[in-house]
Amino acid sequence: MESRQLGVVVLVIAAGVGLWQFGGRDSDDEHRIDAKIDTVRLAADNADINIKVSDDDTTTVKQMRHFWFFKRSDAYSVDGSTLKLDGDCGWNCSADYEVTVPRGTKVVGENGSGDLSFTGVAGVDATSRSGEVDLNDVTGDVKLDLTSGDVSIQNLTGRLNIKANSGDIDADGLRGGPIDIETSSGDIGLDLTEANDIRVKGTSGDVEITAPTGYRVTTNTRSGEVENTLGNDSAATHSLTATTVSGDIDLRHN
Repeated sequence: MESRQLGVVVLVIAAGVGLWQFGGRDSDDEHRIDAKIDTVRLAADNADINIKVSDDDTTTVKQMRHFWFFKRSDAYSVDGSTLKLDGDCGWNCSADYEVTVPRGTKVVGENGSGDLSFTGVAGVDATSRSGEVDLNDVTGDVKLDLTSGDVSIQNLTGRLNIKANSGDIDADGLRGGPIDIETSSGDIGLDLTEANDIRVKGTSGDVEITAPTGYRVTTNTRSGEVENTLGNDSAATHSLTATTVSGDIDLRHN
């Protein structure tokens, strides 16, 4: 009798696991937004988000929804000129995004976990707990508050402000504003095409900065070496401060 009951329990559990496993579904939908969007707000708990610009006023949202059995609501909403990517498409449903927006659109908000890739937008003010951040051809200030994940930036015109706990930071083609970066763990690599004030503070990781000459330079590392071929001009207009607790500091001119 006991063995029969045990067998029934095992069959019920197996059936439940099979139902859950094979109930997963995916759905890709693309929508055109009638409103003229100038801001994208990130508000998802878990989403990969790719945003690029077009040269007209068109906004399109491709949402790749992952759900259990039944497709539910859209994972975005529009409020005036703001497109909100909240990932809220119902019970046991999440979404990733590919978005096209008009040139001049800014990206703001918080994404819990997932990779972020933005190309051509007019500024970024974003928070992320986990995931890689990839920015290309941004024409506006960038402010990032990150917990974990690497950062890659190519061709930024504007200020750069990053606070990160863990992950490498690699930024090339920087111009148009000062740079302020703090990280607890990870290497930092910067390449400036024009001179601007630089402050880099690391805890564990190497710092490598390439910039035009003409800086008042301050460096400090407790465990590591400093190599400075950029020079140190006490009368220079711009300042460069690079410090780390453990790691090398390498300053070069381009």
